[in-house]
This record gives sequence, structure tokens and C-alpha cells, in this order.
Amino acid sequence: MKKALITLFAAATMLTAVSTAQAADAASGKGTVNKIDTATATVNISHEAIPSIKWPAMTMDFKVADKKVLSGIKAGQAVTFGLTKEAKTGYVISHIEAAK
Repeated sequence: MKKALITLFAAATMLTAVSTAQAADAASGKGTVNKIDTATATVNISHEAIPSIKWPAMTMDFKVADKKVLSGIKAGQAVTFGLTKEAKTGYVISHIEAAK
């Protein structure tokens, strides 16, 4: 019984962690990658308006939370991405993937 409760608690904790990670995204966007700079962990994107943070459509450089998210992304590619707000750097890309 105790082992079953521990397993159940572990599963619930994992689900909470996944939900928290998704909830951490302050906004999501769609756009086209113009340039990737892995050395500075930045990506330039022409994105559609992002109403949840009151941004109009524009082209801008974004820092990425982790350079690994840039693997497989290429200039000219349509993408979707998530943004989180960090105290020092402002909005950064938490994840990015090819648009489907």
C-alpha cells in the first residue's frame, strides 16, 4: 500500500511539473525565422501579433532560454514558439518548433 501511494505521489508530482512548465509560458507566437546566432543564443523572427502580451506584428531578436532549442531550426522556416518573462532579460524563447 505504501509503495502504491509513493508511486501515485510521484506521478502526480510529474504531472504538476509538466503543467507548471506549460503555464510558465507567458505567451506563444507564430512567425518566420530570419537569422539564428547560436554563439549569442539569439534568433531573429518576424512574428505575427501576440495579443496576450499586447505586441503588434514585428521583426525582432529573441534570446533563447537554452541553445538546445535552436537545433533543427533554420532560417526561412515557419515556427511556433513559447515565451517566458525573465527578470533580467525580459521575454525569452522557452521552446520553438517548426510550424505544422
